[in-house]
Amino acid sequence: MEKSAVTEFFLDYFDKNRIDRVLISEKTGIEIEKISENYRKPLEAAEFLELCVLLNIKPETVWEYVKHCKN
Repeated sequence: MEKSAVTEFFLDYFDKNRIDRVLISEKTGIEIEKISENYRKPLEAAEFLELCVLLNIKPETVWEYVKHCKN
């Protein structure tokens, strides 16, 4: 199974902004495995929204990234 484009967006965002995934996991309660390179299942909707709120990212921004990944 290929990694979800949404997960890929957040992994890229964490790397580009030097955000500690352990800290994100602690603040959101999202298991660290779900925001790691090897995780292949999509995030749950609540997890997605929680990341958007915490990081102050509009869901539409993620959607634009996903649309470009599909093309």
